[in-house]
Amino acid sequence: MIYGRINKHNTGETMNRLASACLIATGIFALAAPVWAAGDIALTAKMAFPESLTSTPDGAVYIGSLPLGTVYRAAPGARRAALWLSNDKIGAKMVLGVLADARSDTLWLCADGDNKATLKTYALSSGAPLKSYDFPGGGFCNDIALKGGDAYVTDTGKGRILKLAAGADALSVWYQNDPADPSLDGIVWKGNILYTNTYNGNHLISVAMKDDGTAGPGKVLQTSMPIYQPDGMRLSQDGRILMIEGRGQDGNGRLEYVSPNGDGATITVIKDGYMLPTAVTTVGDTAYVLEAKLNYQRDPALKDKDPGVFHAYAVTLK
Repeated sequence: MIYGRINKHNTGETMNRLASACLIATGIFALAAPVWAAGDIALTAKMAFPESLTSTPDGAVYIGSLPLGTVYRAAPGARRAALWLSNDKIGAKMVLGVLADARSDTLWLCADGDNKATLKTYALSSGAPLKSYDFPGGGFCNDIALKGGDAYVTDTGKGRILKLAAGADALSVWYQNDPADPSLDGIVWKGNILYTNTYNGNHLISVAMKDDGTAGPGKVLQTSMPIYQPDGMRLSQDGRILMIEGRGQDGNGRLEYVSPNGDGATITVIKDGYMLPTAVTTVGDTAYVLEAKLNYQRDPALKDKDPGVFHAYAVTLK
């Protein structure tokens, strides 16, 4: 079977415009889904379809809801996430990337909707709104990575990485990807090299920072195995790159290590069997894999059915 490309952000008008042809039967998804274990975190909000998650060193986990435009928080050691930022506090149709920075008491958040993309910040200690930064020329805010005091954000709509320099009042374009491959998604820094991926293009890309802080040319890395719907990226506690693949065509989404080596990268699967996962975060040597179940938004056979409880599954890293 030939599977069509899909866009994971099928919510509101976007969801109505795009149809999926890459999902398999419900029974296979049911067999593939991991069993909820004691260390996992449950998100019970109806139709939350979580898109991103982040964590702080004390073990708190924050989860953003794509269609509800809300953020949920699981306190350290808690096994359920409760509403933390309501939609009226965020003021956007969709929440995508979330990134916690405990050192600056800041939660960074991607807010999207109504042809507007905004990077927002909130105080971790109180949930109070801090600042908002609109994307120049519009776009689609997807995920965030920090380097020093600077924030870097992927724009899935326009294939850009935007930069908010420390103390700046506006975002600027730091990197522009090939216009034929615009769907930049996950993002992570390792040293002076930024790694990103394209959700629809199935590419892993490295961008080296020049000595003056500007972006060098993007390099598409040859991966040791094919990747499909690459998504959230984060560093493990020991500095290795973690990446999620949604793999909606077979219901076998996975968590993996990415080991760059020159013009290529070795992909090592840590755990698979997830139903369209979208993001990963770490607390110590535990990775939390966020299962989004976005097939319930796309597959006509599932679209009106209840996806049930969502989970961030705990995986011990070795």
